[in-house]
Amino acid sequence: MADESNVLPTSRIVRWLAIGALIVLAVALYFRDARTLPPLTASPTAPADQPPN
Repeated sequence: MADESNVLPTSRIVRWLAIGALIVLAVALYFRDARTLPPLTASPTAPADQPPN
């Protein structure tokens, strides 16, 4: 029987750390910016000096 080791390869650890860092960055950006942005489905507002069509 082959010797089975529980040691993770370094590349797999680096990959999971990179994925975790991207998730943390996305969550941080969401809480910094996304709560104050208008929704993507919101209609654009017309400038104040132009009457609506």
